[in-house]
Amino acid sequence: MDITQLKYFLTIAKYQHVTLAADQLCISQSSLSKHIRQLEDGLGLKLFDRASRTIRLTSAGQEFLLFAEEIVAKHELMLLKMQQYRQPQEGRLIIGSIPIMSQYGFHRAIHAFEQQYPDIAIQIFEEKGEQIVKMLDDELIELAIVRTTTLKTNAYKTMPLAEDELVLVTSKDHPLAHKGPLSLKEAANETFVFLDSGIGLYDQCLSVCARAGFNPLIRYQHTRIETIIGFVTEKIGVSLLMKKVIAFFNHPDIALVELQEPAVSTVALVFPHGRKLSPNANLFRNFLIKWFKK
Repeated sequence: MDITQLKYFLTIAKYQHVTLAADQLCISQSSLSKHIRQLEDGLGLKLFDRASRTIRLTSAGQEFLLFAEEIVAKHELMLLKMQQYRQPQEGRLIIGSIPIMSQYGFHRAIHAFEQQYPDIAIQIFEEKGEQIVKMLDDELIELAIVRTTTLKTNAYKTMPLAEDELVLVTSKDHPLAHKGPLSLKEAANETFVFLDSGIGLYDQCLSVCARAGFNPLIRYQHTRIETIIGFVTEKIGVSLLMKKVIAFFNHPDIALVELQEPAVSTVALVFPHGRKLSPNANLFRNFLIKWFKK
């Protein structure tokens, strides 16, 4: 088992399709399949159920996923730390972000910044909001892109970049699928599938349900939106997710139901009060603010 195999495993788990995963990794399907077979042979068990066109994780694969995510994250963090000793400070900028780059267009902004400032090498570390904030506190990154609900104190300066709103996510033929705008209390008897508590939306979802007068029955929690979508399409439960994020996946078998009660989340650029930013961080901060004001 090596780190490459783990990354390949995580990519297939994300896309639930070998072809899409291979395209994302820029390798052949046969090469990707070979690596996964080697990983499974080394473990002595199957990680994927290949009985249908869409590849799904086995029970062992679902548990292995949690370990693989942690190992790959620690490996990337190690490389991040070591990079500080190889590249001069003046030529780099390290930022952390929750995994929403594509959904909110951050990837386009970063590409534009790199074109304007080709001498600045940007490194991006993606993780859960709480872990990104901890990295910021530990000075492993200079800037963070997180939801403001993740911040538990007033120790940070926040610069809002994007707003989004919670929607109820159901299967396309669910009785509530076409009733929006919906009062959330109408979903009080539903079974819910939520993003994991470390993601940042969990507490907000609980708060919204409480304001609607009920405690949600939560059947599953998971770290990946793709898995949440799978549970919803299989009618295992409904979910509460951010509208722009879930709309990005454009899944044909789910419905997004707007809520009567507004539940807005703000994505912001964050850094601690009193911390002097490097010239590169200041350039990036000012560039990003102007970009999202367009």
